[in-house]
Amino acid sequence: MPALPSNCYKTPHGYVFRIVVPESLRAAVGKREIKRSLGKDYRQAVSQARLLALQVDQQFQSLRQRVQQEEDYAQAFARYVAQAPNLPLKPITKVTPALVSGLRALWLSSLEADLAWRREGIDDEEYQELQENIGEVQAKIAQALARGQPEPFLPVIRTLLVGKGYQLAVTPAEERQLVLDVLPALQEGYDILAQRQAGRLVQPKLTPEDIPLPAVWEPATSTTPATSRNSGLSWQELLDHWRQDCPRKPRTDKELQRLIQSLSSFLPKATPTTLTRAQVTDWLRHERDQRGNSAKTLEKKGTLVGAAFSIAVKDELLERNPFAGFDYKRFAAKEGLASESQRRSFTQAELARIFSPQGLFGITTSAGGGGYHARIWIPLIALYSGARLNEIGQLTVDHIVREPVPYFKILQAKNQNSIRDVPLHPKLIDLGFLDYVEAIRSAGYRSLWPFLRSRSQVSTDSEVLGRWFGRFLHHTLNYPLRSLFTAFATRSRISVETPSFRGSYTTP
Repeated sequence: MPALPSNCYKTPHGYVFRIVVPESLRAAVGKREIKRSLGKDYRQAVSQARLLALQVDQQFQSLRQRVQQEEDYAQAFARYVAQAPNLPLKPITKVTPALVSGLRALWLSSLEADLAWRREGIDDEEYQELQENIGEVQAKIAQALARGQPEPFLPVIRTLLVGKGYQLAVTPAEERQLVLDVLPALQEGYDILAQRQAGRLVQPKLTPEDIPLPAVWEPATSTTPATSRNSGLSWQELLDHWRQDCPRKPRTDKELQRLIQSLSSFLPKATPTTLTRAQVTDWLRHERDQRGNSAKTLEKKGTLVGAAFSIAVKDELLERNPFAGFDYKRFAAKEGLASESQRRSFTQAELARIFSPQGLFGITTSAGGGGYHARIWIPLIALYSGARLNEIGQLTVDHIVREPVPYFKILQAKNQNSIRDVPLHPKLIDLGFLDYVEAIRSAGYRSLWPFLRSRSQVSTDSEVLGRWFGRFLHHTLNYPLRSLFTAFATRSRISVETPSFRGSYTTP
């Protein structure tokens, strides 16, 4: 049974999650502690507590970064103001794409203040005045763009630059072109303001690459995110490069995306280029302590993230892989005791009960698990072949071969070594499996399990049966959680009484 996390405790009314907010973050969070009720179920409480701990930790990491940036900005601005009043503005002598992009992001990001102002509440006079101003400026921007005459907006761009400590020192033609390039962003901003006037509180479309023009006094690190190209390969670029290497299963893609999000949130200042072995260790310890991950789970996580690093190293996008050769056994328990949740094969008595009229064969309803026939045949094939659930779930009528001996072909598996031909056990033939295959073929279906369909984009079809089978084991047969579908094993002697299913395939 999993241990109760340290930030979770039991009360007469159930379990409660509680964590104290660090003093430096209380002003931003607005409270001294975070408490959540977790209900009375122990296992559910443990699971929810681990998830809450991860979410709160990510929130604290984000707040620490924001608070640090605000402090750095305030200190830098104070030093700038303390200098001589006649300190000249920093000249901009060249119009670059980065300058245009920085001004665009600066203007659009400033609309956040408008949204905060609206949420505080504006009166009728303010609303009407704003309505008139937005309409007037929209018309002027449209005219300037349509006629190629940006001169009325030169003061606007100059004001934006002066507010950040800059002044333009370029030719009139270059300044005119700069304003023309920035005007579409001004137009986009006023279109957003018009939508907000109509009650649609939309946000500007800014990406992590859209970095507002930094002020002269701002520290370089306060406005440059960890994903900046100055830091080399970004996390998103690492993920995208891994995706391009070869086709990936949706579940694997989603899992790596989640792990990279967890890693980058835990280490907000780290990038794939700067990530160290020590930081990897800190992250894995965090996953172990906050989520209760075992050494085996940590190894799976590290191996998946390390695979993305390995591909980037091979293509010379990174110099090293901090996950390479990592010793995950250091996180394993030292007592030498087997975990209660460790997978094991079913006992003979358990198998006899599963495959009996009081068990699997006694459930005649067609609802759930991909239908009656999928619920019967897939577990039987697993029992008599040792094949994985997903391998059986992908079988089609073309995968069943009768000559020279009846067998089925597994053409898509966990790895290349698992591609194989599996002889059909005589018991399956006696039970009428080949008759079932012919009935499915005659009905015009290609899949052997036409009603086994997952609505999820990341789950496989066979997982529908896996979840149903798990509920059947735990709720119908009252087997412990460690009895899993994957615990079927090929045995030299299997004595399970099974009825014949011949003649029952008029419809699939």
